[in-house]
Amino acid sequence: MKGAGDWWLRLMGRLKPGATIEQARTSLDVAFQQSALEHREARQAQRRATGQESIRALEPKDYPHLGAISGSQGEMNSREFFAKPLRLLFGVVALVLLIACANVANLLLVRASSRQKEIAVRLAMGASRWRLIRQLLTESVVLAMLGGGLGVLTALWIKDSLLGVSEWAGREMISLNPRLDLRVLAFTFGLSFLTGIVFGVVPALRATRLDLTPALKDSGRSSSFASRSLLSKSLVVAQVSLSLLLLIGAGLLVRTLINLQRVETGFNERNLLLFSVDPSLLGYKDDRLRALYLQLFQHIEAVPGVRSATFSRLPLLSHASSAGTFDRPGAKAAPDGTVPPTGEVYYHNVRENFFATMEIPLLLGRTFTAQDDLHAPKVVVVNQTFAREYFPEENPIGKRFSFDVAKPDPIEIIGLVKDAKYTSQREETPATMYRSWLQTPGATDSMTFEVRTAGDPKASVATIRQAVREVEANLPLNNIKTQIEQADETLSMERLFAKLMSLFGVLAQQLASIGLYGVMAYSVSRRTQEIGIRMALGADRARVLKMILRQGMALTLIGVALGVAGAYALTKYLESLTSMLFGVKPRDPLTFGVAVALLTIVALVACFVPARRATKVNPVEALRYE
Repeated sequence: MKGAGDWWLRLMGRLKPGATIEQARTSLDVAFQQSALEHREARQAQRRATGQESIRALEPKDYPHLGAISGSQGEMNSREFFAKPLRLLFGVVALVLLIACANVANLLLVRASSRQKEIAVRLAMGASRWRLIRQLLTESVVLAMLGGGLGVLTALWIKDSLLGVSEWAGREMISLNPRLDLRVLAFTFGLSFLTGIVFGVVPALRATRLDLTPALKDSGRSSSFASRSLLSKSLVVAQVSLSLLLLIGAGLLVRTLINLQRVETGFNERNLLLFSVDPSLLGYKDDRLRALYLQLFQHIEAVPGVRSATFSRLPLLSHASSAGTFDRPGAKAAPDGTVPPTGEVYYHNVRENFFATMEIPLLLGRTFTAQDDLHAPKVVVVNQTFAREYFPEENPIGKRFSFDVAKPDPIEIIGLVKDAKYTSQREETPATMYRSWLQTPGATDSMTFEVRTAGDPKASVATIRQAVREVEANLPLNNIKTQIEQADETLSMERLFAKLMSLFGVLAQQLASIGLYGVMAYSVSRRTQEIGIRMALGADRARVLKMILRQGMALTLIGVALGVAGAYALTKYLESLTSMLFGVKPRDPLTFGVAVALLTIVALVACFVPARRATKVNPVEALRYE
């Protein structure tokens, strides 16, 4: 326990055979609550001894509880970290699969139409409809299984490359362990079999529902042609609407990534090199540790190209933070009459030139000096959010507070600096206090150096490493990166899903355009005679082109309308995942408009090719068609 309310403990244990995590948590929860309540009672006694207001008594419903997780999930529970995003990604992949299956179903419908006479002959010779359906289903299942097998072979080929996505999502991605095993193979082939049945049964039923007399004629058409054409068009509309959903989702995530990259961090990220050291592993502590750091600064700042060097306990924008509570003298009473004894604050242990090196502007007062050590009164520098929350409309300079109720007012605020992002670009800047490393020697065993250079920071790595060796040859430099790279790591999840959603969105758009092209090309081939008659009667090529384009774009616009309606409804789900969006609303008009325009343009190109082919029909040959 450190100070008032600043304590934590992580325990690890092995369960007995047959025991569950919940049983262990329940049995330990009682001891944990007892410890927490004893600590709270000790604080009450300290406040009474110093004449301060008592803190509010806890109701049973407010008692703290012990949390427990499985060790197989990792210390930071990476599986939970990826759970919601992976469910979203699974849904995206399912939509792409639906679009692909709709394309295959359309191809099966076209193929069945071309085999119309063959099927009619088989039925006329006594073949049962069920037998023909089984044959067609067998063909579709074989096609699906071949596709699944090809997918498995592709996965085997690229599975090692899948680890490359860790560059998109950071080191946590490694915990996903992408590999092929019997479960993955069983799921793949099971899904392939199921899709072969589901998306093959309708074309099989349509193909065997024939009027034999016109079907057996050379120039006849099946009476089911119109309904088959309607089904093909419906599948195209579904493809367009689903692909629009994915494009809108991709647009929202891309805009989120762009907004996060444009966030004002409050300090200068350029020309800044980071690396961490841990001299405590070599036995350095107390005065030896302080002397080592001073020598390191002296040698590093002497490196050509280095403008200044500082350090902090934790790097900025690293998803890491230190936080605690403090007592606020003179706090106003709450409506229930109790006085809130503590405030919550993030703290940062830094060198005295930290603000100058990081280029965080000083607004009031002063920053630390080398004289702010253990022999001097304790001082801190706070940010704007701290001053706004705890000293509204007041000058915070000279204000005092304490980390311990037994020792009121030992810490003085000497400076106010501009807000700077602490853990990530997404989170609001918290109330933060900066403490001098000379006054917090117990928190300097391992530190992150921030080195400001005149040029490319990576160009100075070798010389800085040599400068460190001159001081301590056995001290390694860890996590060497630029501040820009460090900031990019905090956006790893956003970058991963923006790229994946964009990839799947473009893939879905291409599949939808291929499907639209196929339906329009088939429609043109079926209407060759009609087009020839129209041109023979005086219709010009421009009118024929407009007729075909109108048909294709009508399907596109219907799909777009359904897709926009579906996306508008599904944004309620995105609203539940607000952590995935930043600076953009789920129903953002700009994203919707760009996605619709992009899909419409691609669809127009897909329709134009068969429409242009229709304008080149020779009326004489068309009249002899079929």
